[in-house]
Amino acid sequence: MLRGRIMTAALWLPVHLAVLIWGRPYHWLVYLEVILFIGLLEMFDLLAAVGRRPHRLAVLVAAIACLAGFAYEPAVSFWSALALVGACLAVAVFRRKPEGVVADAGVSLLAFGYLAGFLGCLMLIRLMANGVQLLLILFITIWIIDILAYTCGRLWGRRKLAPALSPGKTIEGGVAGMVGGIIAAPLLAVFAFPATKLGWWGGLAAGVAVAAGDLVGDLAESALKRDAGVKDSGRILQGHGGVLDRFDTVLFCAPIFYAVVSLVRR
Repeated sequence: MLRGRIMTAALWLPVHLAVLIWGRPYHWLVYLEVILFIGLLEMFDLLAAVGRRPHRLAVLVAAIACLAGFAYEPAVSFWSALALVGACLAVAVFRRKPEGVVADAGVSLLAFGYLAGFLGCLMLIRLMANGVQLLLILFITIWIIDILAYTCGRLWGRRKLAPALSPGKTIEGGVAGMVGGIIAAPLLAVFAFPATKLGWWGGLAAGVAVAAGDLVGDLAESALKRDAGVKDSGRILQGHGGVLDRFDTVLFCAPIFYAVVSLVRR
């Protein structure tokens, strides 16, 4: 398993960094749209496993339009969300049986917000001044947290963090990861990427937010998988599972990081 994780990371990471560092904003948008599409398909499978019927076509169209709106025209994101709500209500009218209408509409909106909304924040960060460097702070901090949590958990982990959701995660690993993230973010902001102008306090605030978001985001996605009775959200990434497994913490941290950076810069 570890070998598969290393091989996948070695193939995916250069592509990820190349698109981010050397690509233009529209390249980043296309990359995010691909993640969105695959992530939604995985989300639909998870929801179907628990007996829900998300409005797949409506969610896909609305989510793709919404994410593009974050990059070019914010009004498009607003109208795509309203259109999805209208589509969910329209389906309820034409269904033969009303059972499950509310639940299916709810999970459709959940899939839309989870993927399109959270990925949209990554687009917004990219469009900020020194957006590439800000995203590098976010990603490197998350990677440090995950590596420390995994390594320290395997070496010294004794007490389970959330056995019902993720039996492999330990309190010791979680604490090590959070401490590492809180330390790493301000160091990156001050020494590696000073042009972001986050400074010590802004970097520290970002580190605390990302460390907390990383833990919650990971466990939240684990809860979805446990409810569906699956180990991984997909199999597209050997050793990592699916796209949702790889981007679960990034998705959750993106809006928190964006909010912190916006507040610090104001």
